[in-house]
Amino acid sequence: MSETGTVQVDHHQFLLSTIDADPTDATAEGTLIWTGPGFVCVLTGIANGPATLILDCTADTELRFDDWEAIEETVIETDSPLQVMSLDGDLTEHFLAIAAGRYRVRVHARGRDTHFDLGVTEPTETYLIQLTTTTSQFAGITRLHKIDDAHTVAVTAPTTKQRPQIDAEHIYLLNEGKTYAKVDRFGPEAYAFYARREAFGGRQPTGLALLDLSVKGAASMIAYLDRDLVDEVLALSGPVQQVLIRWCARQAFERAGLTTIPDFRTVLDALDAGATAPPDFANASLLGQRLDTDPQIKLTVVPGFEGIGDLIPQFSAIGVYMYAAVPAIEPWQTLTALHSALCTFGRDYPELIARIRREFLAPM
Repeated sequence: MSETGTVQVDHHQFLLSTIDADPTDATAEGTLIWTGPGFVCVLTGIANGPATLILDCTADTELRFDDWEAIEETVIETDSPLQVMSLDGDLTEHFLAIAAGRYRVRVHARGRDTHFDLGVTEPTETYLIQLTTTTSQFAGITRLHKIDDAHTVAVTAPTTKQRPQIDAEHIYLLNEGKTYAKVDRFGPEAYAFYARREAFGGRQPTGLALLDLSVKGAASMIAYLDRDLVDEVLALSGPVQQVLIRWCARQAFERAGLTTIPDFRTVLDALDAGATAPPDFANASLLGQRLDTDPQIKLTVVPGFEGIGDLIPQFSAIGVYMYAAVPAIEPWQTLTALHSALCTFGRDYPELIARIRREFLAPM
């Protein structure tokens, strides 16, 4: 359902809210929206007057930056209907009430700079509000796009969750005693390793890994760990590679502790069924924001294997998922996703390789 009409702006704001919500009880503030229990407050350029609003509940989750100057989104849950209204609580008659539930609310705006802080008698600004049902518990604000100047002094409410700090300046190498040591990733020892890695485990690439530079680059990240694995995986048909990477996504989510969260389990089931992913899993940016802000998700740090530094396995697992969700996976994507899966397992990566061979690969 999509409706278009005008909404009355007062004090630079209008609301999508339940009747009993308190719009002063904001828990997160952005440059386009504020949010709190039962409401989303949209920040306008004009001080007062009419604005054009498109309210879309058709579950279209595609991000469209064209023609929009600001896009922000949040998640709200209500136990009573949401309605478009003015800051004073006057309902806008052009729009039907939206049933109670938990929604991802994505708000788009354009024209906020043209008549900033002025009163108008005809609409000079346009807003699109998209609502899609979600299971996400995230209640902050995600900025997806901003090229206008309106309300730039506003900031997103801080989160108490902090991403673990990792050492990005070093990688691990195996020494002669087969123990790991950290070295400067730009030092001579690291560059000597990079040269060995390009040698493909001592056996030069063949087939696609030789002819296609994208495949060759992705393959080199695996060949030094297990040279045969590259040839075995590339020998699989495209559909089997797709199944393999979807299987790897499940193993990675489980390893990273993400399957303790219901919607992460749901999206894996959707992958296996070939169904459309929920809106919360539409792109890597949204998922990265989710990992950084969702208090249910514990971020951890594990030491990497040879050639890799410290890792946050939850982010590695998301890397696997994004390729697993591709409708028709390419060979280079298969190998890139496989490398992310190995990273999720850290130094236990041989365990994952052994399981892949048991499940998918015939002995060579």
